[in-house]
Amino acid sequence: MRISTKKQALAGVALGVLLSATGAKAAGDGSAIEARLRALEAEIHKLKQEAREVKSQAQRATNVANAAVAKGPPGPPPPPPVFVSLKSGLLIETEDKAFAFKIGGRLFVDGGGTAGSPGNGWQGNVGFGQARLEVEGRAKPWFYKIQYDFANSTTQLWNTNLPNANTLTGLQFWSRNYVTDRNFLWGGFRDAYLGLQDPRLSHPLLAEPVYFKIGSQYESFSLEALASSKYRDTIERPLAVDAIAPFRHIGVAAGMIGKDNWTAHFGLYSLSFQDLNTRPVNTSSGNVGVLVPAYNGYGVKNANWYQPWGGGAYWETTGRVTWAPILDEHQLVHIGVAGSYHQPNNSTAYNDDRNSAPGNRLGSEANILGTTFLGTTDLSCGRFPQPAAFVTPAVTFNQYNAAGNCIKDIEKIDLEAALSYENYFVQGEWLMANYNRNTSGAQQFALAQLGQLGTGSPTQGLFISPGNSNYVASGGYVQGEWWITGEEKAQSYDMKDKNGVTFGQLKIKDPFSKGGWGAWGLVGRWSVLNLNNGPYQGASLYNNLAVANNAFGLFGALPGTPAQIANATLLQNVIANSGVYGGYQQNVTGGINWYPDNGFAFQFNATHVMSLKSPLNWNNQSSYESGSHPTFLEMRAKVYF
Repeated sequence: MRISTKKQALAGVALGVLLSATGAKAAGDGSAIEARLRALEAEIHKLKQEAREVKSQAQRATNVANAAVAKGPPGPPPPPPVFVSLKSGLLIETEDKAFAFKIGGRLFVDGGGTAGSPGNGWQGNVGFGQARLEVEGRAKPWFYKIQYDFANSTTQLWNTNLPNANTLTGLQFWSRNYVTDRNFLWGGFRDAYLGLQDPRLSHPLLAEPVYFKIGSQYESFSLEALASSKYRDTIERPLAVDAIAPFRHIGVAAGMIGKDNWTAHFGLYSLSFQDLNTRPVNTSSGNVGVLVPAYNGYGVKNANWYQPWGGGAYWETTGRVTWAPILDEHQLVHIGVAGSYHQPNNSTAYNDDRNSAPGNRLGSEANILGTTFLGTTDLSCGRFPQPAAFVTPAVTFNQYNAAGNCIKDIEKIDLEAALSYENYFVQGEWLMANYNRNTSGAQQFALAQLGQLGTGSPTQGLFISPGNSNYVASGGYVQGEWWITGEEKAQSYDMKDKNGVTFGQLKIKDPFSKGGWGAWGLVGRWSVLNLNNGPYQGASLYNNLAVANNAFGLFGALPGTPAQIANATLLQNVIANSGVYGGYQQNVTGGINWYPDNGFAFQFNATHVMSLKSPLNWNNQSSYESGSHPTFLEMRAKVYF
């Protein structure tokens, strides 16, 4: 109502009252006049109040309009609130989850000992299994992660026992001196990648947009290989997984998560921070011909005029597909298959020992003790001087191969399955690696060794150069868990992990910090790895070897005649080179886990070696423990955030 209208109404009321008063006076009714006047005063007061309120509102509106004109157009809205949490590391995240930054890490303190053979009595050790710091974050559509492990410092390369780094003569020839160092450059970068997941890459069949990663990352291969050590319910991975799975490499990958509980992950990769050396054959990279100036880096000393120039690094492609046809909070059925193709190029065990000498890093499922029983020779044949018959001109220069190139390619496969029903869980995998080898390259390597042995003693004719065209390494495991306190593994099934499907943090029902006793579980595992591949298997292989050794004399008691020694050497060569014999091991493990709260855990494992056949490597720095049945005891206290 406008103010003028209010005034008109007020005047009308006053006129009406005046007329009424005049009429009442004429009638002689004084009390009626007084009542009318009081009513008039009240009405006038009310109208004045309303007029003042209207005027005040108009003034406020005018002030707001003037202020808006003075300030110009309205500014952007205030930033969304930020969420900060210290529950698991330091997490800073916006309310819409578009931006996030987290600092985390882990520290594992390990200790244990060996009961029974090998060695005399009890042998033990303590140390840090892992000591990592990591930074990860998200700025949609980008995500990233950087992780560094400070445990176990990097080993100087010249402290390792490598055939590919030296010219060896006499008894020190290649078959006795391949990679045997146990530290293997464990310290250093682990995950270090940048990723992209854009909503424009969505599809009706996908639960989330397709994502891409580039950098150092896990190859999506094997359920147990991808399982984080923070959540793994055995302290160490099974033998076959450690020996065959590719683990982290530098490359590019793409992943998809389907609406019906399926996932797919594919990538192309090359070198790894965890390789023994990031140069294929210990020389500068390039391609300027076979003969180049000598290289003396990394402690390598060689008096020859020329050494090999570096060749191409290896590359591999890996893919994994999984499906969970049954998945809810109380039950899970998971199946998956993965495959990998590896092209070695000029790599040898000097840099890519995990592929070229499979099994040589294994710690018998008790890594803190460092007891290694298995391992093949360098299946790539390493690098070696050409025999004179292959050199043109034969006398002018010392001519070398950059690498033996005895591995053409490697194909790997993994089959995985997992079942969970309430607080019971079973998981198993079978893995295989098929090596296609160059038989002529292996024969050429054998000739090179024989040409370097000299004529001092008939025993110097002993060498290893298996020439079979194919080699197969295989193994697997079955693992079961019972969570006494009722935790359910299905609830930690994680399809959103950017490495591929795995299991995350167990959901603890009764945390210790809230007055409960945390999560208690019992775990058991059977595992096997077979690195023996040839016509002689099982006991017959080692029985024939024993006969060959006894041929040196009367059951080894006498030195034997030169003819006996030559015959024994020939027999040993026949046995050793009839196939690749990297050994066989079968373990059974029992353990108990206590997760008092998220971020803290205590584990105990006892691993018994049920069956052991040592490799035929004639390595002077490794013990021959075939037939031993030691038991490894290991404990781990871990904190992760």
